[in-house]
Amino acid sequence: MIINGFNLKSKNNLNVFLVSTDSGDFILHSDVIVKYGLMLGENDDKIFKSACEESEVLIATVVVNKYLNSRIKTEKQLKEYLSKKGFSKSAVEQVIDKLKEYKIIDDSEYAKAFIRSNANNSKLRLKKKLSQSGVDKKFIEQELENVDEFESCFNSAKKFFKSKDINKDSCEKLTRRLSYQGYSWETIKRVLNKLTDIEFEDY
Repeated sequence: MIINGFNLKSKNNLNVFLVSTDSGDFILHSDVIVKYGLMLGENDDKIFKSACEESEVLIATVVVNKYLNSRIKTEKQLKEYLSKKGFSKSAVEQVIDKLKEYKIIDDSEYAKAFIRSNANNSKLRLKKKLSQSGVDKKFIEQELENVDEFESCFNSAKKFFKSKDINKDSCEKLTRRLSYQGYSWETIKRVLNKLTDIEFEDY
């Protein structure tokens, strides 16, 4: 492998170089270039390949850590993010394995946090959202066991009635809203009977 030049590049605020070779251009982190002693001219092919692989993992790790700064993510979300950034499957898997090893990503904890921050949602909606985020079914079922659906439905109804009079019309509107949110009619009926003087059966 013949290296023809090193050009400093700005990539995700990383200290990386565009390394021009007789086989094409490669993005390498400066730390890896120093570690493997890469220089202009002839370089060992195997050493250069190892440097490229290690550099990709290093860059992907920095990129994903910045992405994690905004909020907790699932394994699926991180894999999709890194893949969209152009990292190889091998690099993505290595980064994910390391993050899981250090408990930086944990889908069980993600499920707990998501349910806490979306407390006024039905189990059906929570399950759907968590599934879409890639959380394993066993974690979803485990955490949903702790959800009191009547309480969450009741709190949603109380919030709705704060700015509205309680009457047949407003109850019908609330019923439609709660049904859309995934609550069963039995749960909605219990909530309405507790909050109002109107008796709800099959309406």
